[in-house]
Order: sequence, then structure tokens, then C-alpha cells
Amino acid sequence: MNQNNKLIDELKIALKEKCITYKTIGIHLELSEGSIKRIFSNYDFTLKRLEEICSLVDLELFDLLERMKEKELSTEILPIKHEIELVSDIELLLTAHLLINKWTVHQILSNYQIDRLRMVQLLSKLDTMRIIDYLAGERVRLKISRNFTWIDKGPIQQFFNQNIESEFFNCNFTSPGEIKLFISGMLTKSSNAEMQRRIKKLAVSFDALHKENEQEILSDKFGTSLVLAMRPWDIDLFDKLRKPETRKTFK
Repeated sequence: MNQNNKLIDELKIALKEKCITYKTIGIHLELSEGSIKRIFSNYDFTLKRLEEICSLVDLELFDLLERMKEKELSTEILPIKHEIELVSDIELLLTAHLLINKWTVHQILSNYQIDRLRMVQLLSKLDTMRIIDYLAGERVRLKISRNFTWIDKGPIQQFFNQNIESEFFNCNFTSPGEIKLFISGMLTKSSNAEMQRRIKKLAVSFDALHKENEQEILSDKFGTSLVLAMRPWDIDLFDKLRKPETRKTFK
């Protein structure tokens, strides 16, 4: 499939996500629904028409191209040896983290104590690891999506558990931009499943806002982390007082 057809297929996905029908597009372009169907089936688009339809889903043509490129990214999970390399070199891990979050090389050099020679070495290493393509002019192209999967219980997750999690929660969560909620109650299995669905939806909303903010200037943005967790659980001090025959397992 050529690149133009892939771009139109990505537009179809964006329209479906917004529940926009061929009929709605026809009204917008002042064409019949049948004409719109033929345009899509024949991939017969002028640049002007493509931009007009993109406007229905609040996308610029550039945004649509970025969506298409992200679908073509090849690296979905890193070999364990690469995860070990990342956690053993903080500058390498930092650079990978920032690039995945759409920082430019210039922005990294301007904000962190990494010199240009060291940056070349880091970018070359990340290229070898298939995290990026290292291009001319200190440009990079990501080879992984922002939400690619780290190895379950692998070096990166262990690094997070040992170093970052405790640091993140070493806070009163009372300053501007901070919030912490702890809620407990009694839920059925079906209600637990519904809460998990809503939590996952919130995570999708966070990622959508991140992508929406990619074009904002760096000085207006702040590194922000969100931790969501839920499990069937009783406080151990309380559980010790429970009668043995009343204990139950969530399966």
C-alpha cells in the first residue's frame, strides 16, 4: 500500500473515533453521501479536500501524518539487554525518556548538563538499540510509539519500583498541580471490572492531552506523572483481626 493510501486509511480511523459519518462529511463538503463513499473507496483526494475533512476531526495535515508514522513504528518491546543498558546509564535513560516524550535534541542540550560530544554518543547508542533513527543535523525519528511496552518485571520496571516510586510518593501532594486521593470501599467483581475500565479510559485521556500539548512551547510545560492503582485489599492490621473462616480470595 502506498503512503497516500495509508494516510487516507488513518483519516478513516480518525473519523470513526469521532463518530463522523460519510453523510456528515457530505454535508460539510456540500457533496452527496454516495460521492463521499466513492472518494474514499478510490482514494481520490485533492490536498484541499483532505484538509477540509481533517478539520472535522480537529487535525492538521501534519497531525494526520504523525499519526500514520506512529502506526508504522517497528519497535514494540526492547530486548532485555537494551533495558539493562538503559538503567545502567542515567544519561542514556534520560535522553531516551525525553525523546520518547517528543523533546528535540536542541532542547535536551539547552536544559541538561550533557555536552554535544556526549549527546552524539547517546544518540548513536539509541539508534543501535532501535529506539530512534539518528538523522543528519541532530534530528531524530522515533522508532517506538510513546506507549510501547517495557518488559514485565524487567529492568526498567524494577528500576521504577526501586528508585522512582518511593521518590514520587515522598510528597504531601498539597502544592499547586498536585493531588492525591485514597478511597476504599466494598465492590463486587463486576464493579471492580467497571472501575478498571474507567481507570484505563483516564490513562487514555492523559495521553491524549500529552499529544495535544506537543506543539506548545517547552517553557509552558512541566514534567507530569500520573499513577493509577487499584486492588482488592484489606489493611494488614485489620485483617489480622478477621475470623479465619471469613477470609476470601478475589478470583
